[in-house]
Amino acid sequence: MQAGYTGITILIGLLALVYLGLLERVLERMNLTRKTALALLLLALLGSRLPTVTLYAGLSINLGGMLVPLGVAVYLLVTAGTARERQRALLTIVIVTVIVWVIDRLFPLEPGLFALDIDPLFLPALVAAAAAYALGRSRRSAFIGALLGVLLIDLVAWGENLVRGFRTIPVTLGGGGVFGAALVAAVLAVLLAEAVGEIRESLHRR
Repeated sequence: MQAGYTGITILIGLLALVYLGLLERVLERMNLTRKTALALLLLALLGSRLPTVTLYAGLSINLGGMLVPLGVAVYLLVTAGTARERQRALLTIVIVTVIVWVIDRLFPLEPGLFALDIDPLFLPALVAAAAAYALGRSRRSAFIGALLGVLLIDLVAWGENLVRGFRTIPVTLGGGGVFGAALVAAVLAVLLAEAVGEIRESLHRR
């Protein structure tokens, strides 16, 4: 529920910032216009009204939480400026998914058990930003990697359940809804990438 409230707050804030033209530089670096960004954000808002549908062997899909973010990520991937950037984004998705899967097993489910315990909501953003910069410092790759990396973790968990013979354990793709951890992670990844990029550019100018 916390992720949902955080996602709603972020989405409303982004709508306001984009509408006021305060994120033009970030949008430009992601090859997005203000109108396109507003359309995608409004689509995410409308997606929150879509239902959850049961598929197979305990697997369900939240239409708003999975299909809308997936559609946004595919759009950003298809409209990437170069084939190299598309390849970089796909590689970032794989790296983020693997690292988040490993982190999910290293860190406890209950917060506060260890001194290094970190809220898992923010881990994908940090991982995506680091992976994207290691692969070419792309804001778009950070966004796509964080978004799909989080969404794919649930699919991986469902696959693990099938391998172990647990066909009745419920797994919902996009279970946090369109305002869940995937959206939060994607936005934070871009902001982190932008912040690191600005620092690097400032250091190079000195």
